[in-house]
Amino acid sequence: MQQYNKSMRSIRGSAISEMPPAMIVLFFFAVFPLVNLIFLGVVFASCVSLNTIELREAARTPRSQLTAVLTLLQEDWQTNILGHLTGTIATPESNFSYTNIGEDSYVSVATTFNLKPFIPIPFFNQIPALGKSWSFSVKGKRVLENPNYAYM
Repeated sequence: MQQYNKSMRSIRGSAISEMPPAMIVLFFFAVFPLVNLIFLGVVFASCVSLNTIELREAARTPRSQLTAVLTLLQEDWQTNILGHLTGTIATPESNFSYTNIGEDSYVSVATTFNLKPFIPIPFFNQIPALGKSWSFSVKGKRVLENPNYAYM
C-alpha cells in the first residue's frame, strides 16, 4: 500500500490548472487591445494617404469641379484594400477652403473619418478605437498650381 501526504493532490500538475484563466486574462486585456492599437496605426496611415491624394488633386483642379473629384477619390479609396482595411462606418467627409497669403493661393482639405475598431472588445466598450467607434480629422494645406482655380 502506498503512503500519501496530508493532501491527496500532487504538486506536479498545479500549474496546468492555472493556465486557462491566465490565458483568458492575457488575451482580453493585453493581446486584443495591442492588436487594435497596432491596427490603429495602419488605419491612420491609410486615412492620411487619402487626405494627401485629395490635397494633391485639389491643388490642380478648379473649384467648380473639386466636389466631384473628391467624391470619386473617396469612392476609389473605399474600394481598394486601404479603404476596406479601415472599417469605415460612413463615407469620409471632405471640406475644402481657399486662402491667399501674399501672391500665393492655398487650398486646405480637411477629411473626417468615422471608424469602428478592428476587434471590438466588450470590456473596453467605452474607449474609442478599442471597443467603441471613433472619429478624427486629417487636415492638409498646399499651394494651388494655378491661383485662378480658387475663383473658377
